[in-house]
Amino acid sequence: IVIGTAVIYFRSEKPILSPAQQRLVVLPFTNLGPPEDEYFADSITEEIRARLTQIGRLGMIARTSAYQYKNKDKSVQKISEELEVDYILDGTIRWQKFPDGSSRVRIIPELIRASDSTTSWTEIYDKEITDVFKVQSLIAQQVAGALDITLAEDKRKALFFKPTTNMEAYNFYLQGMDYANRSYQEGDQRIAIQMFERAVELDPNFASAYARLSGAYLVLFWQFYYRVDLSLLTKAKEAVDKAYELNPDSPETHWALGYYYYQGNADYDRALEHFYKAQKGMKDKSEVLAAISYVQRRQGKFDQAAVNLKKAIDLDPRSALKTFEIGVSYFFLRNFAESERYINKAISLSPDSLEAYTWKIMLCHTWEGNAKKALKVIEDIAQTVRVSEEGIFVLTLVSAYMFDGSYQKALDFLSRVSSYAISTQICMVPKALLYAQIYDRMGQSELEEEHYDSARRFLEAKVKEWPEDARVHSSLGLAYAGLGHKEEAVREGKKAVELLSVSQDAVRGLYRVEDLARINVMVGEYDAAIDQLEYLLSIPSQISVSLLRLDPTWEPLRDNPRFQKIIKRGK
Repeated sequence: IVIGTAVIYFRSEKPILSPAQQRLVVLPFTNLGPPEDEYFADSITEEIRARLTQIGRLGMIARTSAYQYKNKDKSVQKISEELEVDYILDGTIRWQKFPDGSSRVRIIPELIRASDSTTSWTEIYDKEITDVFKVQSLIAQQVAGALDITLAEDKRKALFFKPTTNMEAYNFYLQGMDYANRSYQEGDQRIAIQMFERAVELDPNFASAYARLSGAYLVLFWQFYYRVDLSLLTKAKEAVDKAYELNPDSPETHWALGYYYYQGNADYDRALEHFYKAQKGMKDKSEVLAAISYVQRRQGKFDQAAVNLKKAIDLDPRSALKTFEIGVSYFFLRNFAESERYINKAISLSPDSLEAYTWKIMLCHTWEGNAKKALKVIEDIAQTVRVSEEGIFVLTLVSAYMFDGSYQKALDFLSRVSSYAISTQICMVPKALLYAQIYDRMGQSELEEEHYDSARRFLEAKVKEWPEDARVHSSLGLAYAGLGHKEEAVREGKKAVELLSVSQDAVRGLYRVEDLARINVMVGEYDAAIDQLEYLLSIPSQISVSLLRLDPTWEPLRDNPRFQKIIKRGK
């Protein structure tokens, strides 16, 4: 059973900032209007923070960490201690609309010095909505003055940039940003796309909206929500091309181009080129630094990725996601003690994190080879987390039950999964393939063969539909192997590795090698399987000695001298 995915993160214990930098967090401004205007207050807060990031000598805390404090009654002292900031910018926003269609915005920002909780600066802005960009810029300029930061002329001009003159388009853009920032879930991204599309319809010259529209399309393409719908990639390209045509020097344009080349084309050199350009003026420096590290990780440059991720995490210290991903990074590096520490911290930051609990189960297997402990974590999940059909969770639970020999529990769990196939970035596994593997362990050969054949038919159709999808070739190879079709099985496994090797993608390529090893074991090519396992153990990967001891897939190798030598190792 193929499981796992990774984004590699590292973290330093102290912020990596130049001595001249002051750390500032912009907390979500309080919405004083009706509840339906909450998105407006949040989005204007984010736009103010975006302007502030253009000022040098400021270490801006990322949105993710700042929004941990929304609607929470914590003291200035507590917030400053948790985020290690020198100043806090807080405030209120009211958007007042009138029957004649006009509207005004009233913003009252307050800059608070963390050391003594005193107000360093505050002001009341009460303007027509058409002046909202000017207000955002004035706030940033006044904050700079209060912090004794002198702005160069080019910085001052950049602060007063207007992304659009159409306020209705801007409103749709803000709504799009609100949904895009909520999560990577399909529903949120679909609504974000609708909002960004409406924004560019109203203002065809709105470069930032085109850039964000491209990014939302890419989220869906990258996450396989549309099962490799290539039209999404085409739409992303059209949107980013339009953004580049309108504003080729914009940080957001380069951000969108970076993701297009990273997620859409696996062209890592070009992706880095654009991310480095975006870095100079991007509003969320934590996110662009993380994006750079994602690409470097795909290139296998883990040391370089670590440098950028240390900076990213220091600017986003309350991010449960990034904390979790640090744990994942240590998992792949087989530093399991550190992996556990960060995954537990991620759970403490976000107690409903299904992903973090999923990897905690995997740690039980990969670090300790302890199937019973993994089942205890599953019991904890049932008490605290809303279970979903997220792909890696499904595969991890099936693995956990199989490793424990609880085959009926595995069957019962699978029967409640509604989708026919589990599709993630790293695998496309029909349920029939999982059923076949379970029935194999139960010794029910007729049911095993029936389900392997069902999986074969499904996957052969998918290979015709997606001939370049390495995931499908891997799974088809496993189905052929289960049916005893040795030549076809090895051919498909090798094809998957050719389509997506470790040199092409230092994360996803690992799983194609593991699948080929599984195929070789199933068809009796034991030396070839051990070659692949030794390779995976020689590099950062999801394979460990403890897992090889635990996973019944490798039982045919138990008496092989080469395999015995492997499992005598420490990790």
